[in-house]
Amino acid sequence: MSTPHSSYKELARQRRGSAQYRQGHTEAHRAYLIGQAIRERRLALGLSQTELAARAGMTQPALSRLEAGGVIPTIPLLERITTALDADLILQIAPHAA
Repeated sequence: MSTPHSSYKELARQRRGSAQYRQGHTEAHRAYLIGQAIRERRLALGLSQTELAARAGMTQPALSRLEAGGVIPTIPLLERITTALDADLILQIAPHAA
């Protein structure tokens, strides 16, 4: 006797509806946006990843992962990177938009 299996599409649909999935997706999106902002500023300054990584006291592979959105950076790391980018780190807590 075999047990019926759910299709991949059905399992994926169920998971996408979960609060845990939405939270993970939100965190990944934030990490992507941070990485994108760092990359855009780095390119505007004409710096390579290796140059920026050295200025920020980190490795080039770590910077690459950060720019790709694969890492959620700590505030101290963001402070080092923004200093290396001659930029300001601005954190804001605001009410949800209506």
